[in-house]
Amino acid sequence: MKNSIRFKLIIWITGTLFIILSSSSFYLFQEKREYEFNHYQENKVSLKKQLKISLLNGFWQLDKKYISSVIESNMQNEYILAIKAKDQGNLYVGILKTKESALVTLDDQITPTHSDKLEIRFSHEKLEIGFVEIFFSRQPFLKRIDDFLLRLLFIEFIAIFSIGSMLYFAMNRYIFSPIQTLEFALEKANELDIESNDNTQDYGLPKLDFFEWSKLVNGVNTIINKISQELHNRQFAEIDALLEKNNAEIAYNELIKTKNSLVQTEKMAALGRLVAGIAHEVNTPLGITLTVASQLKGESIKLVSMVEEGSLKKSQLVEFMDLACESSRLIFANSKRASELIQSFKQIAVDQSSQIKREFYLCEYLKEVLHSLNPKIKATAIDIEFHCSEIIQMNSYPGALSQVITNLVLNAIIHAYDEEQKGIINISAFTLDRNVEIKVTDNGYGIGQEVLGKIFDPFFTTKQGKGGTGLGLNIAFNIVTQTLKGTLSVASEVNKGSCFTINIPIEQDANTDSIDFK
Repeated sequence: MKNSIRFKLIIWITGTLFIILSSSSFYLFQEKREYEFNHYQENKVSLKKQLKISLLNGFWQLDKKYISSVIESNMQNEYILAIKAKDQGNLYVGILKTKESALVTLDDQITPTHSDKLEIRFSHEKLEIGFVEIFFSRQPFLKRIDDFLLRLLFIEFIAIFSIGSMLYFAMNRYIFSPIQTLEFALEKANELDIESNDNTQDYGLPKLDFFEWSKLVNGVNTIINKISQELHNRQFAEIDALLEKNNAEIAYNELIKTKNSLVQTEKMAALGRLVAGIAHEVNTPLGITLTVASQLKGESIKLVSMVEEGSLKKSQLVEFMDLACESSRLIFANSKRASELIQSFKQIAVDQSSQIKREFYLCEYLKEVLHSLNPKIKATAIDIEFHCSEIIQMNSYPGALSQVITNLVLNAIIHAYDEEQKGIINISAFTLDRNVEIKVTDNGYGIGQEVLGKIFDPFFTTKQGKGGTGLGLNIAFNIVTQTLKGTLSVASEVNKGSCFTINIPIEQDANTDSIDFK
């Protein structure tokens, strides 16, 4: 109700009328009060002059009857409450007007309740012969002022009510009723189904008789028609947008599938490189073992033949025993080396394929990972320097960490150097509070600032068609941030190399035991 225009207009109109009429009434009231007060004062002055003339002879002649008659004649004055006249002797006349306007004798010792008092002293040749006390009451003119104020208030109320009523009915007829009609029409239009194809629906507002309202209605109807047309156009646009969205979602899903397939391919390629590296490393000790075993087998056949022929000499037996001991030592050493390589391969392969969380020693594990990369590294002129002097025991995902280190090292080999270019890749690991920080630094070409912010984006590569898939660093970034719950950052300057910093917690949360990273 307080937010209604009708209510506010009524308040404003009533308030304005009240202020205007109240100001006018206040002015009239002030004029009336000033007039009555001046009349009262003039009456007092006039009475004083009259009594001073008429009573002087009475006091001089000591005519009490005359003085009484003069006083009684002036008691008709509405302002006079009582008059006392007294000379220097025993002459005294006192008259009091009662509430019923009757005149009674007033005792010399009694002073009536009055508003004002006027004293008139009579003298002859500087000899005082008598004095008169006149007691006045302001009640008559105050009563007239009060009556006048009540009449003003009544007239003001009638005026406010009459003018306000006329204005209210006029506004209701020419303003509020048309507004209410428009309101009902708008509510009806609001209930119409704009999305419907029914052309018989009427959205327009009703026409009104008044010129101003007709212009407003025509303008609103024009806007409604434009809005209706726009809404229909938007419906068709929304349908087109929905189709485009569905097509985009299908394309996006295909892209995700393609990305996941490429990620899996990259993962399998890393395992393939690991297998190739281990096979190359295992080939040497197994070849030595096979050669030594073949030689030992030939010498053993010769020894058996000499024993059967009885031609075996002591020196030949000693020589065979020395050969057997040396062959056994070589076979054991190379078999052990091959076993260690295969065991390392099995652990790294299991870690990369299953992503199981377990406890491991960081420095030893990183050495095994770098060792598995030896075949790839040996094919280049790049040296790997590894620094890790602490004993760091972690409870995390070693396979995920292995894939990150592998991707960073291979990324440096492919992108930081040209073929046959010498370089150094430095890998360091150390503890930092409850985290581990691993830095992979190269002294290659570096990365320009214009592409530095894009290197972790999927499919971004500067070696498209030259061995770069654009997924290596993206996979590493996702593994570090999602699987290892850490951060991967890079700092680089052109021609000064790059530094990738991995910061991961030593102890992973116990709420997950394994993660299938894709």
